[in-house]
Amino acid sequence: MPSEADLARVADEYWELRLRTQPTYALLMGDHRYDTEIEDLSRAAEDETIGALDAIVQAAEAIDPAGLDQQDDITRAMLIHEAGTEAAELRSRMAELAVDPSSGIHVAFLQVVGQFTPTDSDQADAIVTKFGKLGGLFEQAVQRLRQGVARDRTPPVSAVESVVGQIDHYLDSPLHRDPFVTVPAPPGWDDDTEAAWRQRLTDVVTDVVRPAYAAYRDAIASEVAPAARPVERVGICWLPDGDEVYARAIARHTTLHLPALDIHNVGVDTIDALADEYRSLGAIVLGTIELDEIYGRLRNDPTLRFSNREEIVAAAQRAMDRAEAAVPEWFGRLPKTPCVMAEVPEQGGEEAPLAYYFPPATDGSRPGMFFVNTTEPDTRTRFESEALAFHESIPGHHFQLAISQ
Repeated sequence: MPSEADLARVADEYWELRLRTQPTYALLMGDHRYDTEIEDLSRAAEDETIGALDAIVQAAEAIDPAGLDQQDDITRAMLIHEAGTEAAELRSRMAELAVDPSSGIHVAFLQVVGQFTPTDSDQADAIVTKFGKLGGLFEQAVQRLRQGVARDRTPPVSAVESVVGQIDHYLDSPLHRDPFVTVPAPPGWDDDTEAAWRQRLTDVVTDVVRPAYAAYRDAIASEVAPAARPVERVGICWLPDGDEVYARAIARHTTLHLPALDIHNVGVDTIDALADEYRSLGAIVLGTIELDEIYGRLRNDPTLRFSNREEIVAAAQRAMDRAEAAVPEWFGRLPKTPCVMAEVPEQGGEEAPLAYYFPPATDGSRPGMFFVNTTEPDTRTRFESEALAFHESIPGHHFQLAISQ
């Protein structure tokens, strides 16, 4: 039917827009058409993307849902939501205050480059070209932060301090262990070919990548830090347009159109409702039903924390093995690609997330990857490790994303 064909065309346009504007994401997904490209962080590119997303929403809304079956009707609704809320989020101009120790560009690239899996010489050469463009990317990031300072839209000082520390840690790390230098080589290369390629990577890291990180760090320290929001104004509500920014985020990530305080109160009420479960489990595991004592033990008891990185890795692997053994009894459709565990790269440091997941590459060059943070083991709790593994790996994000691919 024409409606179905129109919907497929609009969906394809949305996917192509995402890959074209997020070339690093495309590379991670195994689509190599944009391997030599780098993201464009400029305000002009942002405006162009907003316009393209608005056009996708209009095209999807123009499709008559009466001509669609149930699944296509859901696809249409999802397209409208995804493209519409993505455009709204871009209108929040978060690049103007994007100093983020968890997902900022400085740490995101350190996390993802190890997942680049070139399969031939052309793809390997493209990676060197891509890294050579990082200087321009960081220059754009600094320009956007300057725009934020000029408009009193700045990050919190705690984020600024953490990011400066992360970059210092990276710049102090040995060059031969730099994630941009240790990208996996294509299979089948001889030692001389790989050595020559790694020298090219080393040169671009020395000449472009590390100087770009240093310039980014210095701009944050000298220009953003003096204007950063103090601890008493850490919330995004303190931005001049904070309420609007928060409302857009709620709509995008929950599909709800509720005031921020209502969302907060849902969380508060849920925590209160869990008290009886804490008492029940506390009696069994900790020998007490007193909430204050239970919370105190969970927060401060050193026996409930790991003592070394090996324990963290072993606990995560046991959880994955248990889940993998159980899933055939619970799920009919299973991923075709395995999930493999690895440690968060050391450059991520203790500020990196406790764990995260990368979906497999669609070209088959990389499995699903579950990363667990093993830095500062005595800050990692034993009682969270299983839930974290089940959520991030199996079934969790691995089933969600690998099956959807």
